[in-house]
Amino acid sequence: MQRTLETSTSWIHGVHLDQDGRSGVRFHPAGVDEGIVFVRSDVPGEPEIRCLPDRLKTMPRWTSLEEGGHWVHHTEHVLAAIAFAGVDNLRVEINSDRLPFMTDGSCAPFYDLIQQAGLADQGLPRKIYRLKEPAFFLDDRGTTGVPLDAPSVQNGRYILALPSEGFSVSTVFHWSHVESLPVGVAEYEALNESTERSLLTSRSYLVETEKEHVRGLLGPIEDRVMMLYPGCPPALAQEAARHKIVDFIGDMMILGKPLAGRYLAFRAGHRIHHEFLQSLIAQDLLECIEPVISSGRGAP
Repeated sequence: MQRTLETSTSWIHGVHLDQDGRSGVRFHPAGVDEGIVFVRSDVPGEPEIRCLPDRLKTMPRWTSLEEGGHWVHHTEHVLAAIAFAGVDNLRVEINSDRLPFMTDGSCAPFYDLIQQAGLADQGLPRKIYRLKEPAFFLDDRGTTGVPLDAPSVQNGRYILALPSEGFSVSTVFHWSHVESLPVGVAEYEALNESTERSLLTSRSYLVETEKEHVRGLLGPIEDRVMMLYPGCPPALAQEAARHKIVDFIGDMMILGKPLAGRYLAFRAGHRIHHEFLQSLIAQDLLECIEPVISSGRGAP
């Protein structure tokens, strides 16, 4: 069944990722088929930004939504928490155009807040998206965004998608151009609680070699994220791969509904997630269905 919250949550606050300041967020129940709606309570009239693909705005290092000239930035961790909790209809109130960046950049604080409020069945079947056929997306622009003459699978960045009634995702974290930086591999299958918590608590990361490059965009954030460096312990790269899964799940929730299928994301990031999702829509490779058997909690 579709689910929402039993009650509204308290506020939770954190810093901004890319600029000075703090902001807060809290969650409210929503009606059947309302989906996920962000509410800007800091703006007169409290405008709404609905979580839909045509509201997606790709930013250099994060995911944003925009509707009617009103923005909400850094949606990926909140949307991942909503997906993991198995919530279909939710109003997300924010007092800024930026969602808070919590402690170490994990999505666990948002997930725990939702769980504390409790979940309520709404009496109608949930809807999910599933793949009509296999899909393959190969990035043709490279890490710098410059078009590649001959993109290749060997050193490229890509996403492979296969139809499935369930949901699973595997990721490979690999910076081939940074010598001695470990490769990280992670996988997740929905409803597997033994791996779910390790994803929820996986930290945002920064590769040491890009620290100065992103300072003008993100500011001095090295004290708030996990730092990766050549020769670092392999466990850090594994955690980075798990966080990539969190980002992938959050970015796929831009659909506004859970997504079924089996996915392999190799060296992917937010931009590639966005372009992959847009390619599925452009090629009419998704269909919205009501599953015969509810998948229960989890993503999806």
